[in-house]
Amino acid sequence: MPSVVSEPSALPFADAYRAHLLLERRLAENTVTAYLSDLNLCLRQLRPASAPEDGLEWLNPEALQEFFTALAGLGFRPATLSRYISSLRGYCEYLRDVGRLGEDPCRAVRIPKAQRYKPHALSHVEIRALYDRVADRVAAGGRGARRDAALLELLYGLGLRISEAITLPLDSVRFDEDLVLVQGKGNKQRIVPLGAKVRATLRDYVDGERAATAKPQTATVIVNSRGTPLSRMGAWKIVRRLCAEAGLFGGERDAQISPHTFRHTFATHLIEAGADLRAVQELLGHADISTTQIYTHLDQDYLKEVHQSFHPRNK
Repeated sequence: MPSVVSEPSALPFADAYRAHLLLERRLAENTVTAYLSDLNLCLRQLRPASAPEDGLEWLNPEALQEFFTALAGLGFRPATLSRYISSLRGYCEYLRDVGRLGEDPCRAVRIPKAQRYKPHALSHVEIRALYDRVADRVAAGGRGARRDAALLELLYGLGLRISEAITLPLDSVRFDEDLVLVQGKGNKQRIVPLGAKVRATLRDYVDGERAATAKPQTATVIVNSRGTPLSRMGAWKIVRRLCAEAGLFGGERDAQISPHTFRHTFATHLIEAGADLRAVQELLGHADISTTQIYTHLDQDYLKEVHQSFHPRNK
């Protein structure tokens, strides 16, 4: 079997399917691009050399099962294989609905069982060390210190995705109403409350450092040293630098900490403190509560720790 490559190939009815995903299913542009990339990758490997490129009559359950079994043998993770199969099933379902495909070739393909994803979260002690370091930088008047503090509050204080944090418009922060309007995945909007400490940090940055730095046409809350929107890589570098200065790195931790770690930590700390899972789902902007449930096992770990530390039978 040939090795899998990322080079795209022709996808039958690609334009129509892309329009279907964008307009009818109302998926985000990045999500649609990912779906089409997965489909191109799979079909490019599956299509026989003699098969026409304008149909999928040659695709059958046996070929699909053999393909995914081979991928598993090459070391592909169950979650990745499951994503590929899901993309193919959605595509074939669409083609059947529009009369371009007869039998569904995905019907008998077994989805590999995905391993449970365990997000990495920082401890309360680590978060406090990080905030102490940020406070020291702000007190010292360091360049970009208030911007870094504001970014940290968007990631941990509000639980935003990194893409949401760096693109958040200034007019979406409603200081007078103590809330933030966040445009999430799939252009879905959610409301996140603005706590007193987060509000104070953002107001301090917006009225001071940002006002002196941002270019007139820049609409985002967070800006770089040139007064333009901060890039994803720029945010990643800020987070890594702050964590290094706070002494959070060491060993495998170096690879575990990223801007998304703070969103995980936001959710984990809420659930550990007893927050309702449905409320956390709303704050995170998860469409499905099962996505939020990945954090519940962390709560179970916390409960085990409490039981081990305080129950008389464990003394």
